[in-house]
Amino acid sequence: MSANESKQNLDVFKDEYLCPGPDRRVDQHILDLVCDFVLPKISGSRALELGVGDQVWTPKLLERFESVTSVDGSKELLTAMAQKVKGRDWTAVNSFFEDYIPVLLFDTVLITYVLEHVDDPLLILRHARRRWLKEGGRLAVVVPHALSLHRRLAVKMGLASHPAELGDTDRRMGHKHCFTSYEMEKMIINAGFRIIEVKGMFTKVLPNSMLTGCSDEQLKGLFELGLSLPVEYSAAIFILAETAPV
Repeated sequence: MSANESKQNLDVFKDEYLCPGPDRRVDQHILDLVCDFVLPKISGSRALELGVGDQVWTPKLLERFESVTSVDGSKELLTAMAQKVKGRDWTAVNSFFEDYIPVLLFDTVLITYVLEHVDDPLLILRHARRRWLKEGGRLAVVVPHALSLHRRLAVKMGLASHPAELGDTDRRMGHKHCFTSYEMEKMIINAGFRIIEVKGMFTKVLPNSMLTGCSDEQLKGLFELGLSLPVEYSAAIFILAETAPV
């Protein structure tokens, strides 16, 4: 979460994550696939995770890193995660991202499905470069894609004036932005990173409410189809970057 009004309402969306409905469970299944794709690309001993929302990433990060720190403005979400990772080298930090300053720097910073929620995504990326990462450290970012096929379809159906327009689901989840791949790449470079890889993930033609009837195999197939198509058609964007010389 971020500053100003959002800071006063950090637990408003917690039930979307802790008590997901059928359409949210579709997102969580896809997030499992995202994790399995991204994890082999990041390494080191210390990782920083921004947000624990869907309760998916943290246990998997702890299988790969010696130490994981998770920062979230919601105490309840952190408490729920603590029950899942008892006995592991996990540090929970109940803080706003903008305010967090670690004692030790990290090898990897993971920012997945977070930047669309914050007031100033460039500020968060600059903090990753200047406050959180070691020199040579890696940044992994995942965000929803403004040009996803289901968003383009909404325009053709007269439900939106342009693909990046925030819809009912965006507003329910507290989204403030929707990024194109070009916008994300430009922002990450401006924050002081060198981009290593850009990949589109998941081919989404219909909204989640219509994907709830898909089998796990069908959702996995749509995810892998996204990996093989140009990023312009994907529902999510993955960017891997490393710190650039100052």
